[in-house]
Amino acid sequence: MNEKINILVVDDEQIVLNSIKKLLRNDEYSVHTVFSVKDALEKMKETDIDVVLTDLMMPDVDGLEFMQMIKKDYPKTPVIMITGYATINTALQATQLGAFDYIAKPFSKKELLAVLRRATELVRNKGAMADSADGPTPLKTDTIKAVGDNSWMMLEHNGKLRLGIERAFLRPIGKIQSIYLPAKGDELRQGGAYLQVFSTDMRAHTIMSPFSGTVTEVNQKVLDDPDSALQDPYGEGWLIRLKPSRFDAERELLGL
Repeated sequence: MNEKINILVVDDEQIVLNSIKKLLRNDEYSVHTVFSVKDALEKMKETDIDVVLTDLMMPDVDGLEFMQMIKKDYPKTPVIMITGYATINTALQATQLGAFDYIAKPFSKKELLAVLRRATELVRNKGAMADSADGPTPLKTDTIKAVGDNSWMMLEHNGKLRLGIERAFLRPIGKIQSIYLPAKGDELRQGGAYLQVFSTDMRAHTIMSPFSGTVTEVNQKVLDDPDSALQDPYGEGWLIRLKPSRFDAERELLGL
């Protein structure tokens, strides 16, 4: 039996801390809760924390600053941001700065467990991941730009964007059963869900769109053979082409 994963939850609202502890009751996690960044840093010195779940908006030090502190002293610890819908763009910035993922309030137990399970798999497979790949890992070309830990983008000569998924997001999921992608002509908005990956146990893993715009092409090969996205996510496994509507402003927002 695997040891429990130590989850540190940081929020200045007791009701949120109580809610998360209740949602994770009787699961594979040991949940530690604190009210402030100061208390969180003390807890991390005392306890081997595997995953940090922190509110983005806090009165003393905000979640972005806290994440940078964690990345400095605990670079391998996944950080998940809790955000309100009104701060979804800031959450996208968080992923660009190194957050593992984010979850928007209000969230259900199913949504919380989905993101925690991916983070947990990453923690448990840290050593194995480097040895488990079949064959060499394809290199990303110079034209591909990472957007946080989950997505990548490539600006093409015609001004369209090619969007894809990062290997780091896919690997903990394992074998992919199916993928949901938007259709040609659909309008996407930055921060809106545009991709769902379903594993063989039918758990859904969602990615938010890094840019707004109109979908001009969908990679049919990925829809027909989802595992191709895992085998070559930076080549044949690209996801969609997008005609961006606010590229310069949104790129600046993401710090790209």
